[in-house]
Amino acid sequence: MKQRFILYRRKVGGMFYVEDTQTKKQESLGTKDRAEAKSLLNARNEAARQPQLNLQIAKAYLAGTDSGVATRTWQNALDAIIESKSGSTKDR
Repeated sequence: MKQRFILYRRKVGGMFYVEDTQTKKQESLGTKDRAEAKSLLNARNEAARQPQLNLQIAKAYLAGTDSGVATRTWQNALDAIIESKSGSTKDR
């Protein structure tokens, strides 16, 4: 299977970049370390290959750091916003 993202290094500055082979968009990885750049490249290629699995992995990471992530709704977010307001803004 052809990888969606490819890794290259600019001669000037030695910074690593990735290029999306579908859109031809290029983006800096913000590192000069080859091992770190390869790790970031692999993460992007895995995300493109298995988007549904990555969603489940992300939820697992969030659940490990925030136990309420599975039960929270948009209503909780709106209630928190309302509570942060004061005066006539809160009354509306």
